[in-house]
Amino acid sequence: MLPTEQTGSQQTEVPCGSCTECCKSGQGLYLHPGQGDDVASYQVQVGADDAGNPVYLLATTAEGACVYLGPSGCTIYERRPLLCRSFDCRKHYLILPRQDRDNLVRLGMSSRAVFNAGRARLKTLSSDEKQACKETREEFFS
Repeated sequence: MLPTEQTGSQQTEVPCGSCTECCKSGQGLYLHPGQGDDVASYQVQVGADDAGNPVYLLATTAEGACVYLGPSGCTIYERRPLLCRSFDCRKHYLILPRQDRDNLVRLGMSSRAVFNAGRARLKTLSSDEKQACKETREEFFS
């Protein structure tokens, strides 16, 4: 599990406003059937992990945006998958060292715009949340 992932039914309270960078970033929007995502209820792309097991991702447009991103935001917000409920761009930015952020962007696994959105919202994290991110970063990257 990556240090920026959450498990279970946790839901973040990110002050996204009108930001949809993570929805159009082209990064893998993975579904987690073992944690409640109903794969059959979504348009998906199917791949395989290193062991040949199926991996499900939300379908994207040719530009890399989630197919459920509409002009006014998420069209399936009430039934969005775990990743969408739990991803916090602020914590994603804080936990990953700069070199790792740069590498993820270079490899096309994340978006500079998503990291910039996280950085722009850092002031909305509590001091306890910032400290937890610091501890997670130290645990995984020191």
